[in-house]
Amino acid sequence: MNKISSNSPVDGPAPDAAATHDATPAKSSGMKRSFLLAVVLTVIAVAWIASGMLGENAEVAHETVAERNAHESETIRVRVADFTAVDHPRTLIVTGRTNAIKDAEIKAETAGQVVARPARKGTVVEKGTVLLELAMDDRAARLREAEARVGVARITYEASKDLQRKQFESQIKLAESNAELAAAEAALAAIRLDIQRTKIRAPIDGFIDQLLPGPGDYVSAGEQVAMVLDLDPMRVIVHVTERDVDYLKVDDLATIRLPSGREIGGTVHYISRTANEVTRAYRVDIWVDNPDASLPSGMTAEVRLNGGSRKAHQIPSSALTLNDLGQLGVRTVVGGDTVSFQPVKLLDDAPDGAWVAGLPDQVTVITVGQEFVVDGQKVTPSRGDAGAASEPKADGNS
Repeated sequence: MNKISSNSPVDGPAPDAAATHDATPAKSSGMKRSFLLAVVLTVIAVAWIASGMLGENAEVAHETVAERNAHESETIRVRVADFTAVDHPRTLIVTGRTNAIKDAEIKAETAGQVVARPARKGTVVEKGTVLLELAMDDRAARLREAEARVGVARITYEASKDLQRKQFESQIKLAESNAELAAAEAALAAIRLDIQRTKIRAPIDGFIDQLLPGPGDYVSAGEQVAMVLDLDPMRVIVHVTERDVDYLKVDDLATIRLPSGREIGGTVHYISRTANEVTRAYRVDIWVDNPDASLPSGMTAEVRLNGGSRKAHQIPSSALTLNDLGQLGVRTVVGGDTVSFQPVKLLDDAPDGAWVAGLPDQVTVITVGQEFVVDGQKVTPSRGDAGAASEPKADGNS
């Protein structure tokens, strides 16, 4: 029996040692190449994806900058018009009241009982018209007595004068006779005047505003019995400020508007040169013809006076606006494209536009779109018919 060697393979020949040693490095080299290829492909994929994201971000950033630049370059389009200052008649509008130029507060000059009242309250009378009659009482008797005393005194005086001429009577006696005659004549004049005063008459032409006592009433000397107003002409009393008084002059025309809406003309008749101590205003009287006494005394009236002229602009009333402080003004364009608010003073609001003062002689006013812009903002002005534009547009075209 052959002895089997432990070095011999059971199933086949033993592998070659050199071949086994050479196969291991070849396998390791293949794995390395696969790993490197995978790494390269991964880097390429990541780089490709990253390049797309960066490109998109760059495009977005570019578009944002472009949009911002485009937005900054856009301006509000507004409608403007050029205006030049002209001399505008200045009208003063003040409130006053009507007042009778002449009035008579009639008082009784003698005492007595009222026996007749020929006149009626609320009527127009002429000067000398009897308003009231007082009872004569004993005045007729006293008149006859006074007349008799005058007769006796005159006869005595004439006799004394004749005797003194013949030197049968002294100069003193003649003087006494003369004094008695004068006293008698004075008493006669007094009673005649007292009788005249029993008829209370209107001292002026006018309107009987008050007629207090009636028949049967007793009046005392000095007691007011009637009030007569002279209503033609009538005056309207107003007060103007110290700033405006220099623009007025006597004989200026005025227009008076009554609460009923009726308008009448008048003339400045008086301008005070002394200001009221409290209000610092000056009184002005306007006289108005009132032949039919239709204009009563004491009525409130609006008066328009000519206040000279001043430089002013006539602009559309719709162009007026208010700033944040509540000041009335207009928004103008200066430097060709910059908004500037200019405060104004309203002088007159006419149907064809408002007259304002306080602007430069030449001014460009925003007539449409003034409510959409603020001070210092850049705008694109467009000139033309203000009514043609309806709303400002946020584009750069005019």
